Amino acid sequence: MKFAKPLEGFQGDVDALSDIDVKRMALMLLRSLRDGKVTGEPLERRAGTADLSDCFKAYFEPIGGIKPRFRVVYRIVSASGEPALQPVSVGLREDLDAYLGAARNLGRI
Repeated sequence: MKFAKPLEGFQGDVDALSDIDVKRMALMLLRSLRDGKVTGEPLERRAGTADLSDCFKAYFEPIGGIKPRFRVVYRIVSASGEPALQPVSVGLREDLDAYLGAARNLGRI
C-alpha cells in the first residue's frame, strides 16, 4: 500500500506534538501501518467526536511501560485505483484530542 496525501491540518497536528521523539514515533507508526506490520482499530460515530466510522486509530507511546498517551487517526482511500493510507490526525488521547483533530481535519465539526 502507498500513502495518500495527508489531510490539510495533519502537518499542524504533527507540529503540535511535544518533542521530536513523539513526532518521529508517529511517522514510524504510519509507515508500519502502511506496510501492514501493525493494524489499527476501526473508529465509529460518537457524540463527542462526530462520525469517524471511515477512519482507524492506532496507539503509540515513546516512554515504555506506560499506557499509550498518543493516537494516530488514518483512513484507507483509493488513489489511482489502489488502496492508500491517508493520515488524518495525530494527537493526545487526553480530552479526545486526536479524534477531535480528525473531525476538524475532515471538516466534520
